[in-house]
Amino acid sequence: MTEKQKDVAKNILIALGIIGIVPIVSVAPGLAKVLPLLKKVDLARINQEIKRLQKRSLVEIIKNKKGVSVIKLTKDGKAKLRRYQIDNLKIEKPISWDGKWRIIIFDIPISKNNERFLLRKKMKEIGFYKLQNSVFIHPYPCFEIVKYLRDYFGVAAEVEYIEANSLESQNKLISYFFT
Repeated sequence: MTEKQKDVAKNILIALGIIGIVPIVSVAPGLAKVLPLLKKVDLARINQEIKRLQKRSLVEIIKNKKGVSVIKLTKDGKAKLRRYQIDNLKIEKPISWDGKWRIIIFDIPISKNNERFLLRKKMKEIGFYKLQNSVFIHPYPCFEIVKYLRDYFGVAAEVEYIEANSLESQNKLISYFFT
């Protein structure tokens, strides 16, 4: 599969993730409305990619009660979509900082070593400061992202989100994030 094909397939999955079940008769216009990247792709190409996604068990085409064929994500398709979503995570920078620190602490058991490693790696990628091995800090609101990460990696019970007004090492953090 070429990069262009991967992009079309990825965009179809993302669009289906946004709008859910789509009647087949309106697949191309419906998906293009949600995802402008698909507006430039012709209907035949979209249909070809949908067939490929169906062969890979990422989408399914079923007839609803009214006899209309619809396309929807399968369990595997939803898992693939989650991987795309985690690759695009970023913390939005507000116009001004509210002066609070977001502290993420965790105590993940050795039996979940891989999950701990991936969580640390992803937190570094999206801009968290590693204060200690299991303590990361960010100045901007990020609860939803932290919640998503801990659910994605299956460590919800082991990860805690804290907001604080000051930290002993905040001068170092201010220079890290704001200079």
